[in-house]
Amino acid sequence: MSDRAAAALRTTVPDPFGTDREVVVLRLDDGAGCVGWGEASPLAGYSPDDLDGAERALDDWAARWVEGDASATVSDPGLLLTPSARCAADVALLDLSARSRGIPLRSVLLDMTSPSHAVARVPVCALLSLSGIDRAGTPPASADLLRDVLGLVSEGFKVVKFKVGTQPEFSRQLEELRAVRAEFPYLKIRLDANASWAPDEARQRLRELKSAIDPELVEQPVGPTELLTFGQSPIPLAADESLRLSDSVERLTQPGGCSAVLLKPTVLGGLRACLAAAEIAHANGAQAIVSHTFGGPIAHAAECELALAVAAADPVGHPPAAGLAGHDNLDQRAGPWIEPAAIVGHGVEAPW
Repeated sequence: MSDRAAAALRTTVPDPFGTDREVVVLRLDDGAGCVGWGEASPLAGYSPDDLDGAERALDDWAARWVEGDASATVSDPGLLLTPSARCAADVALLDLSARSRGIPLRSVLLDMTSPSHAVARVPVCALLSLSGIDRAGTPPASADLLRDVLGLVSEGFKVVKFKVGTQPEFSRQLEELRAVRAEFPYLKIRLDANASWAPDEARQRLRELKSAIDPELVEQPVGPTELLTFGQSPIPLAADESLRLSDSVERLTQPGGCSAVLLKPTVLGGLRACLAAAEIAHANGAQAIVSHTFGGPIAHAAECELALAVAAADPVGHPPAAGLAGHDNLDQRAGPWIEPAAIVGHGVEAPW
């Protein structure tokens, strides 16, 4: 009889901005003194699954894992794991493996890829909202945007991402961005349209943005399938929602396509899936940017470890800023940087 134990518990944790949200925490005990932790934190209104489905899927998967069922892997389609449940199981298994060996989670991930160089640290992209933005997980806009940007720049952040929308909000947002660019001429600005523009509208917006502020990149300007055939852009584009489509990383990062992909483990089904996507992106000359869905500390710590592993495999050697602002109390986070901390696993344990 197996000495293993596993449990999936629905609980409340702080998100990166200090707001409480519900997640499902997965605890795996190998019966030999090691415990691994994972987290399912689908974002309502964005993720392709929900918390109820993730909880049911993890209950079923955990029961199989306890019994030593060989099919209890994160790649078995017969288990019907939802993306966030698959991510929780994947992170917990990798964390358990790392803890049993007394090594950081990133070391396990590096064994699965082809590191090109050592990485001392990875820069972090901060996130701010513009006027009129009301999207899941995004902090509300401040009354003083320039003050907020100055605070981030003073902390050492060199890249800031802003959410943008449609008319009539876009006109006001563009003026806010002009003011930011005028005040901070060397700041790298990223924008995220969250697939809110029609193709012709997007082409016009991108021309305006190029002329006004010359952003580093724009994430997902059009819908998931529309991005596949969007064509040339005056601003480098990054794919987010489109990555849910089959074989999308390969198609999106072909010459003339996207310059970057946003890797969100909760959406793509775990750390291993993100590593595979990063490998394809790198092979096609695109950047792989690790990001998140505003989850709890377990998810965020695992994503930081993933960012370090992906950066080590980046053939260019200058990793892009990860979209992992928040949870500053993590061992891996040091202000605007993710650093290789002296931890075992991902370094976070739940209080049960």
